Parts: sequence; structure tokens; C-alpha cells
Amino acid sequence: MPDGGLSGWRIARIFGITVRIHATWLLIFFLLAYSLAENLLPQSSMVGGGPWWRGAASYDRIVAYQRQPGERLSFQEAAGDLGITVWPTWQYWLLGIIGSIGLFVCVLAHEIAHSLVARGAGIPVEGITLFLFGGVSQLKEDAATPGDEFRIAAVGPLMSLALGVACGALYYGFGGALPPQARAILYYFTFINLALVVFNLLPGFPLDGGRLLRAVLWRRYGDVGRATAVASWWGKAIGTGFVVLGLVEFWWEFTVAHVLSLGPLWLVVIGLFLRHAARASYQQLAVRGAFEGLTAREALQPGVVTVPPDLMLDRVVDEYFYKYKFRSFPVLEEGRLVGVISLKDVQ
Repeated sequence: MPDGGLSGWRIARIFGITVRIHATWLLIFFLLAYSLAENLLPQSSMVGGGPWWRGAASYDRIVAYQRQPGERLSFQEAAGDLGITVWPTWQYWLLGIIGSIGLFVCVLAHEIAHSLVARGAGIPVEGITLFLFGGVSQLKEDAATPGDEFRIAAVGPLMSLALGVACGALYYGFGGALPPQARAILYYFTFINLALVVFNLLPGFPLDGGRLLRAVLWRRYGDVGRATAVASWWGKAIGTGFVVLGLVEFWWEFTVAHVLSLGPLWLVVIGLFLRHAARASYQQLAVRGAFEGLTAREALQPGVVTVPPDLMLDRVVDEYFYKYKFRSFPVLEEGRLVGVISLKDVQ
């Protein structure tokens, strides 16, 4: 996902591009490793390293099993009583850590593809930061043309697709010769890369699909601001859909395995993030566009312009910052000054 202003710890420099990890990446690293080790990989082990959902029913049986009411058994003990083959706990956790690191590598490859194409279009690249929701390529400038925007946005999903197809070819072509542990992690890499393709191609800004939509609309309208407004609306709509889907899924399929997978929670969190990112990205572009090429004389306005306290931020940007070109406005309520809203506040 191009753009962004995150900072973090520098861990590498690849093709002259600085790679950093944000503190929130550690959270997703451990949560993903936990989810793999405690849920997805145990399910996969019950079908010889195949798709984990095929082993979900057996997993639920093991988790719910008790020799007598109130007795707590380890996962391996319960599986042994039920005659279900499982792997040692340490193998689940080792594979979970490998899977989490693998996601890091896949997302990094996705972002490097964005950055290299952006640099080829003459856009300076500050670096790449991996954070809670994936990765972001930090570009110093926006694309100058719809064509550049389209190419920069498209190459990330293409990289993820190539990785997914390669892993899938290994899994389906040579999986029979591999141990089940290797098949399980290879299937996971196939799934996660194809999932990255589908997710990133959703037509909501600032996802890659939203940027592709903006590029198409930009070429059609000849107005990047209008194109961004439409793509951002879709981003907020998709984010709302994720939140609703997560809440419905949580109540509809309330099983132990499903709750431990953290699926419904992630849908809600990702939905909220998309809504915020879509709104913030549009406001940032609108504010930047409002002051681009503006002289001091053009910015002069007679009188004092005030903002009502209950006005939504998107309207503040459109009806005040964009229109009057001021960097801040007093906020009045019934003639009384209650504060000041500035460009920094809306950015």
C-alpha cells in the first residue's frame, strides 16, 4: 500500500530502500504465530497438512473433550483418547513462528514492488514500514499521472499473486513428497498470498484496488480530487462492511475454534482501520491541494471566519480549509470561543 507516515526501527536496506518495522508489527507477529500454533496448524495436522478447515470439526471435538466433567486435558491427551493424530506442541509453535515470519517476507516483497515501480516513475521513496495492518511504502510525492498511479498500485498485487501461484504449484505439484508439516506451511503461504491479492484489490482507497479505481477515475474526470473523493467513499463503505461482517460472524458462528482464530475480531479492527485511513487520506489530499501554488495575496480574506463546533471534519475541510485557504479557524458556540481547529488537527 503506497503512501503513509509511519516510523519505526530500521532493520534492513534492500535495493537502496530502508525497511523499518513499527512497534505494532510485533503485536501482529505474536498474534499470528499464536493463531497458527493454537488453531490453524492443529486443524491442518488432522488432514495430513491439508486445508485447515477440513480439520475444524475434529479440532472442536478435541477442545471440547473431557474424560469427566470439569477435567482439563492437554490437547495431545484429548486427541489420544479420541484416536486423532496430532503433532507435538513444539512443532505447532515452530511452524507458527515460521508462518508469521513468512507473512513478513510476503508483505515486504509486495511493498518493495510498489517502491521500485514508484522510483522508476521518478518518485523518491523514503522507505518501507511494516506495521499492524501490513506494510506501507512511504513515497515523498504522489503520482504525477493516472498511468503512474495505476502501475504503482497494480504491481503489489501482481507480486503477491506470483508468490501465491509459486507456493501453490509447489504444494499441489510436489506436496505428496513432503512431510505433512511442510505441506501445512506451504499451503498457508499459498492461501495468505492469494488472500493478500483479494484484499488489496478491494476497490476502496487507500488499498491498492482503491488506488487503481482512483487512477481510472482520474483519467476519466481529469480531476484527481474528485477521483479521490469517490475512491475514499468506497474505502469507508468497505470498512463499514468489514465491521458489520465481523459482528455478524461473531454471533452467528460462536465456536471455540472460531473465537480462538480471532477472525471476527480482525474483521472489525480492519474495518475500522479502513474507514479511518480512507477519511484521513482524502482529507490530507484535499488540504494539500487547497494550498498548492497559492500566494500570500490570494490567501488574504477579509473578516473573521468561524467554524461551528458540531460540523463534521470532511465538511470542515471542504467548506473552510479548501475554500478560505486559512491554516486555522476559531470555533465558536453561541458567540463564545471554545477552541481553534488547525490543519494539523485534520491531517
